Amino acid sequence: MAKRDAHLSDETPDLKERGKGEGVDKITISDLMTGDFERILPDTPIAHCITHFSQKGCRDLVVVDQEDRFLGIVTPVDLITQLIPTIGVRSRKKSGCIECIIRGDASTAEDIMSRKHITVYEDTPVEEALRLLEKYHHPDLVVVDRGGVVIGVVEICTIIAHLKVSGRI
Repeated sequence: MAKRDAHLSDETPDLKERGKGEGVDKITISDLMTGDFERILPDTPIAHCITHFSQKGCRDLVVVDQEDRFLGIVTPVDLITQLIPTIGVRSRKKSGCIECIIRGDASTAEDIMSRKHITVYEDTPVEEALRLLEKYHHPDLVVVDRGGVVIGVVEICTIIAHLKVSGRI
């Protein structure tokens, strides 16, 4: 399973070259996405998600099927909502046994994943991606090919870094 980048600084040489002299509408998601993220299967125990978020930070887990087709996302909010149901409702299922979850006897990623996360194609213009991020208030987008196979992710901070380096902001 792949992991995502911790961050992308404006000192990243290839980011400075991407889209140099081009408007936001000329740059596509493929120019800014990373293939470095963690994929999990739907039957991944929630205990794995707890370990991921506690040791590797709050980067979303991309849930895929055996052929790497996108199924959903597990976010830290999804996990906390499962553990402490009074926080909010995003998933259909709640567990009454936190100890069971931690031992891995209860829920799986499929039980808590968000199925309505935004996906885009690699040729989606950055301008369109920004509109989607604003409209749906998501901090990242999952990039899929035309067959629905996950090929990358792009975080809003990567887009902001690109806009800064390219002189757009």
